[in-house]
Amino acid sequence: MVEPRFERNLGVIGPEVMARLGTIHVLVAGVGGAGGQCAVDLARLGVGCLTLADFDTYERHNMNRQVGCFESTVGRSKVEVVGRMCLDIHPALRLRRVLEGVTEQNAAALLSGDGALPPVDFVVEVIDIAGGRAKQVLHGACRERGVPAMTGLMLGFGAALHVFQPDAPGYEDLYLQPDGRIDLPAIIPHLGSYMLPDYMEACYAGRGHAPTCVVGATTAAGMMVSELMRGVMLGPRAMVSWPEYLYVDFFDHCYVRASASATGARQAPRPLSRARG
Repeated sequence: MVEPRFERNLGVIGPEVMARLGTIHVLVAGVGGAGGQCAVDLARLGVGCLTLADFDTYERHNMNRQVGCFESTVGRSKVEVVGRMCLDIHPALRLRRVLEGVTEQNAAALLSGDGALPPVDFVVEVIDIAGGRAKQVLHGACRERGVPAMTGLMLGFGAALHVFQPDAPGYEDLYLQPDGRIDLPAIIPHLGSYMLPDYMEACYAGRGHAPTCVVGATTAAGMMVSELMRGVMLGPRAMVSWPEYLYVDFFDHCYVRASASATGARQAPRPLSRARG
């Protein structure tokens, strides 16, 4: 018997998968734009266990894209706000809040579960691009424990999705530059036709934010949640995984499935499937 709050998922998801979702534990590392939306989406699907990790609080410049950002929540913890939203959707959800975010000290322990939660099955890593070291230690812990990790990077009206199986190269070898910054041109190898060059050049140089809007945030979340559901329903190896990645831009009517460079260097993609309107 499927609980009424989830019964409209039936037909998309069968009863057996619904029951399995109730046992799944997902760590969402970073609950801002894509991560906050992803956490709420997972609660609506009936995922039974969530760990939310983020040290940040809401500021007004988050208002354009972050699901928990309102005038009433400015200055409040993102983890607390998004956690309350998830519980309001799914009161039986087993929820762990990690207000210090992902650190070198806690990354491995976050995957282990605790007395109330089982070990983590999937990791959604959407730590801010300034958190290169936290990304590195979390991806390293995922490789050691055999946990698939995914990241959805929002940009403009689109997003890029990367999934890292435990046998993928280290995140630091693929996408971290020597100074610790994320190699954005490598991990987001496509740009919307509408993107303003001055803003992107500043972003690539570490002088500004990655330009995006609510459509990019919800696109990244939708891609991550959909791919996670493939992992639950078909097994982790059914997920589009490194070196393959997905890129979608709704403004440009663009969908790309391609292979990334083994060194993380930017290169022209080798399309495996592409549709453009």
